[in-house]
Amino acid sequence: MSFDTWLLYLFAILLIAISPGTMAVLSMGHGIHYGKSRSLATAFGSVTSALILMMASAAGLGALLNTTEYGFSILKWCGAAYLVFLGIKLLLTKASGQGLKLKKAEGNGQPGQLFKQAFLVGISNPKDLLFFAALFPQFIDISQPQAPQLIILAVTWAIVDFSFVMLYACMANVLAPSLKSSNKLHWFDRTSGGVFITLAAILLLR
Repeated sequence: MSFDTWLLYLFAILLIAISPGTMAVLSMGHGIHYGKSRSLATAFGSVTSALILMMASAAGLGALLNTTEYGFSILKWCGAAYLVFLGIKLLLTKASGQGLKLKKAEGNGQPGQLFKQAFLVGISNPKDLLFFAALFPQFIDISQPQAPQLIILAVTWAIVDFSFVMLYACMANVLAPSLKSSNKLHWFDRTSGGVFITLAAILLLR
């Protein structure tokens, strides 16, 4: 994997991480109710679930590569098509008028409990597995060993994921009121949609 490819990957996942989703809502709730230090468990729960989904995606990619490189090319094009589909879907979303709503915190805020909540939120979304399967092939050079490349992609994602979960937790009191506006959330959706479409176009043209 070239440094330019890694930078493109980093830029893409940074933009994806900025857009507030279910994990951002959970981390802000934990940050407000339990504080920054306990939210570390939330971040570790999010990262753990993401790494498991990444390993599952990587195992599928490895099995495909052992079968045929032609199949990998098909998967790469299908993955790019899926990113375009996600982008168009986000661009066409309409403001709901509800905005972001933080759920009432559950339990007593013990680290194990916060970790479990974040892990279950992350691992229970099958769309993430499909997303990793669509994203990873775009950055892998099959002429080079795949394992080191997958490790780099996974570690980079883990660092960015951990950082943004903690960012949302630490700045919850500032971010939550700002994101309660449905218009601002709609702007995030459209930005994310543009990122997915642009990313797919760049990767296919490289």
